[in-house]
Order: sequence, then C-alpha cells, then structure tokens
Amino acid sequence: MTKVSAEEKVYHYMFGLLVNHKLNPGDRLLEKNIAEKAKVSRTPVRNVIIKLVADGLLDKNSKRGVIVPIPTKEDVEQIFFTREVLEGETAFLAASKSTDDDIAFLRLLHKKEKDLYFSNDKKGYTEVNGQLHLSIARISGNKYLERFLKQVFWRSQIFIFYFDRFYNYQNENSRTYFMPYERSSFKDHSDIIEAIANHDANSAKERIKKHIRLTYNLLFKPWQNNLQKLT
Repeated sequence: MTKVSAEEKVYHYMFGLLVNHKLNPGDRLLEKNIAEKAKVSRTPVRNVIIKLVADGLLDKNSKRGVIVPIPTKEDVEQIFFTREVLEGETAFLAASKSTDDDIAFLRLLHKKEKDLYFSNDKKGYTEVNGQLHLSIARISGNKYLERFLKQVFWRSQIFIFYFDRFYNYQNENSRTYFMPYERSSFKDHSDIIEAIANHDANSAKERIKKHIRLTYNLLFKPWQNNLQKLT
C-alpha cells in the first residue's frame, strides 16, 4: 500500500470539504482548526492552503485571511471566457500532436468519469473530470497553456460546486434559480476526444469551446438573470 504524505492527506481532506459543501462561500479557513481535524501539524496545512490559493480554489483576503471564494457576476464571466480561450487552443494543439496512447488515456478517463458520476462519487468524479481537461492541455505540448489553464480550470470548478445540483448546494436563497447541469458534458467529452483522435484541430477547438459555453449558460445564466432582477 502506498504511504500517503501529510500534505496529500490534508489536500484530500480539504478538497472533500469543498466538493461536499462542508465549506460555504466566504467561510474563513484557520490553519489550527484544519490541523486539529486532519490530525496533522500546521506545516502541511499551510503548504496545502498555499497550493489551493494558487489553483484558484481558495482566496487570500487582506482583512479576513484565507476564505472560500464568493462568486460575482464579473468573476464568473471572466473565468469562463478565459477557459474558452485557453482550452480552445489546447484542444487545437492536442489534435495535431496526440498519439494513440494519448487517445487511449483520454478514453479511459472519459469512461471513469461516467462511472464515478453515476456512482455519485463527487470527489472522484471531480478529480477525473479535471484530469481529463488538463490532460488535453498536457498533450498540447505547451507548458504555459497547461500551467495557466490549471488555475483557470479549478477556479471555474469552485463555482460549479455551488451551482451544479450534482454537488447538492443547499443555500436556501439560491435554490429557485440554480438550474441543474444536465450531463450533456459526457457526449461533449466524447466528441472532443474523437476530434482530437481524428487530428481535426478546428473541430476539437470549436467543440471544447462550445462545451465550456454550454456549461456557463446552463449553470450561470439563470443566476445572473436573477441578480439583474434584484438590482
């Protein structure tokens, strides 16, 4: 059995808190409390918090310290626009560089994410979904696109945790206008992988951009419309 480091233990613990809504937007994170609950020293907690901030899953606030991000209309719009730009380019490049082994790996991830989704494994599904998107970036061969996409992707995921009913967010003030995220994403992912497998760069680019835009429209448009009515 592989030995899990203290940092890995803390990372999985904190990631699980975010995925399962044990932490809410605006909640403050204290190293001491997390260390006590995870039964580790404060050093690995501090290191993991730094990583989660760098990945966009947490925010560092000058007044309150480290907090769970609070979604704003502007931030959500900008993050999904940036994802479209970055992932469009990674898919385009991946389609020209992918090998048979790359495609086999993407198909394996696609099967795993469906299995995890239908077994209601939120944490496992989220990790594999992230691995699928970031593997396309890796296959692109551009280390800077891969590096920047990692932060943008996980920043978008923290908002998806709030709005997608798969993650069962229970904020009473939100329930009436957060639309469920229908899993058309499975077909989208299949189409994207096939375009990359066929080395059709333009199709891969357009399919992944359409996929990201559909996610944004399904999850966030109703919320934004509701915000406009309230202002």
